[in-house]
This record gives sequence, C-alpha cells and structure tokens, in this order.
Amino acid sequence: MLNIICVKWGTKYSADWVNRLLYMCSINISISFNFYCYTDDSSDIDKKIKVIPITTEDYYEGYWNKLCMFQEDFIDTGDINLFFDLDVVIQNNLDNFIKEQLRDNLTMIRAYWKRDKVTDGSSPKFKEKWDMYANSSVLLWKNKSLGYIWNHFDSNPDFFMTKYKGIDRFLFHENMPLSFFPKRLIYSRINGVDETDFHKGKAFKNQVKRYDFEGIPFDNVVLHHHPEMLICIFNGPSEDWMYEEFKQYYS
Repeated sequence: MLNIICVKWGTKYSADWVNRLLYMCSINISISFNFYCYTDDSSDIDKKIKVIPITTEDYYEGYWNKLCMFQEDFIDTGDINLFFDLDVVIQNNLDNFIKEQLRDNLTMIRAYWKRDKVTDGSSPKFKEKWDMYANSSVLLWKNKSLGYIWNHFDSNPDFFMTKYKGIDRFLFHENMPLSFFPKRLIYSRINGVDETDFHKGKAFKNQVKRYDFEGIPFDNVVLHHHPEMLICIFNGPSEDWMYEEFKQYYS
C-alpha cells in the first residue's frame, strides 16, 4: 500500500489545495493508496483524506513541520511514502515513477538549475547560508525507514531551525543519506529543467504586482511549461496567475 502525504499549516493554503492534490493523484496513480494530510486545520478537507492533526505540542514553525513525517510511528500502515508540497502540479502518470525511483534512503528533487552550488555558513545573509541543490517539494521513501532523520532533528530542533533556512538545507548539510530523482522527470515553473533552460520559457511581462526574485524584477520573470514531464514544482514565487496554463491538470 502506498501512502501519499501532504502537509498544511497556517493560512497560506486552503483546503482547496489539499483536495486538488488528491484529485491529481487519483487520476495519475493507479497503485492503491491512502491519502494523508498533516494539518493544524482540517476544515473543508475532503472526507476521503485521512487527517493527521498537528497538535500544539507538535507544532513547528512553517516548513519544519514536514520533518515530522519521518517519525517511525507517523503512519503505521503501508510500505511506501510519497510526499508532495501543496503547490505542485502532477502532469502525467506516476506509476512507473514510484516503482522505479524508490531507494533505500530518502529520494528528493535535485535542483539541476543550480548546478552544484553549495555554500557554507560564512555569508552574512541568512538566505545565502548553507545553500545547496536539494529540493523537498517531492519526496519518496520506504515507510518507517527514516526515523534517524527525525531523531537527529529532534535532538536539538531550536539549533537546527536557527541554523538553516528550511529542511532542504538541514537534510543536505547534516549529511543525511540522499538520492535524487533523475533529470527531466520534475521541473521548476520558474527555473525550468536545468541551467540551460533558465530564461527560455514563456515571458510574463507588465504584471501589476512586482516581485524581486533573486534579483529578477517580477515583470521580467520567465515561466516554463514542459507537458511531457511528470511534475512541475512552484518553488519561488507562486502567484495565482502562474497557474493559468495548468488548470487542465486539476479541473
């Protein structure tokens, strides 16, 4: 049995995003699965979804809640765990992806658009400290096999949450055993497939709202759509208008 997991905390994403993800999984995965949402607010979540509540004592700020999935007793049943961020779009069937990409350790997205960029903690800018090329928008692992990740984090959570900007950097720089999905299975809406793809997508200019993304003005952001690939992730800015080409996948 496959466990599909998402995490929703705070108010950034509504239950509609959870329900939309369930729909995309239901039409793109024929393997029998249970769908779980780890959340502090289960209002309006589809009744077919199994809710795992984030309790007050278990709550971590923001994305750090995702690490709770690695607790060995997080989900008792099932052999395989597949995690999605709520803002991903599933474009094609994932049956072979699940069967072929499962490893003994955690499998993540490799941000091929960043090449092998790795930094240490010497930068005065928090955003630039401990950078690397791992991305946790999609994760695949054998159930009950990654308790050591949780135990390491839980040994000093305040220290790790202060040191790192997100769980990706924690996993990478704390030397957790990691595997990466091959190129051209998953791509980024704003960065494309790799460094050669950057700025070769569809340009959206003269938007009303401006956003400075890594030094690029919002009205010059270039977006990518590769319909032949399996999953598109929306790392970086994730405005509603950026999904206009993707409604076919979830409606």
